[in-house]
Amino acid sequence: MTDLGPDHTEALKQMEAKIDELPVLPQVLVRLLQLEPTAEDYFESFEGLAKEDPAFAVRVIALANSATSSPVSPIETIREAMARMGATRIGALVASLAVQKVFMPTEDGQVRLWIHSIYAAVAAEAIAGRCTALGLDPGKAYLAGLLHDIGRFVMLEHAAPSLKAVDESNWTTPEELVAADVEVYKFTHSELGYLACQRWSLPEELAQSVRDHHSALGDEFEPGSLDALNYCIQLADRMCMNALECDGFETLDADQRVRILDAECLAPVSKSRIVTPEMLDAIVPFAKRDGGELLSNLGFAEIVAPRPAAWAANG
Repeated sequence: MTDLGPDHTEALKQMEAKIDELPVLPQVLVRLLQLEPTAEDYFESFEGLAKEDPAFAVRVIALANSATSSPVSPIETIREAMARMGATRIGALVASLAVQKVFMPTEDGQVRLWIHSIYAAVAAEAIAGRCTALGLDPGKAYLAGLLHDIGRFVMLEHAAPSLKAVDESNWTTPEELVAADVEVYKFTHSELGYLACQRWSLPEELAQSVRDHHSALGDEFEPGSLDALNYCIQLADRMCMNALECDGFETLDADQRVRILDAECLAPVSKSRIVTPEMLDAIVPFAKRDGGELLSNLGFAEIVAPRPAAWAANG
């Protein structure tokens, strides 16, 4: 565990006050985020809430008609959009639009954070979907992946120069990022993210996942538990750093890719073999494609230089 030092509490308290200066998530979006995608009345509830925010409804319909969705005939209603995109994808879209309402990127560091968050979200969704032994809802995993670094979004809003120093500190692993946080801020982005989730009245399990997504895990955990969710998010986070956001991974042969995913993603998280490196390797191209499509739909261009991967930095 990183030593937070004697100034930790006061520094965190000062930044917590900044959360109140951020725009409040629109209540319609908060209520949409709180819906359970597996509930029998999910579509009906979603449609009713979406109609309360016409601008949001128009955006959903527009995205459902985008080139990546490729509908045979034009989609004109929320119900048609949901039928086309499905509960998981529509929930992912809601989450992304909700965060975008608050945090719009204006410089490279913010764009980089959006790219990381979207790739982590689609990777977590894919891991949860393919590894049923984790007992996780893919939509919930997507949301946790999207918001796992929400504390860094808050830092970017209120301490951009300091965060730039963190981004330029040549970290290549989550542990190095946390250490850089503490050196610059005296607290971690995970702690701040938890406070932001509470401020916006997001589900407590989601808030706890944001708080604990860098916490050490045991080798066994119950399917569907918070530890299972954190395991999924930690794997997705490391996949971003070693495959989805870096150059060169896709040019390696299969044996090299599997060794990297095992050493840099799986081994540092847990000795559990619920997820295998081969499974992660199969997910990478789909996550890369889906993440790129979503970034494009949300209006983000990948204009920042890729971050060096741990395996590349270590030769």
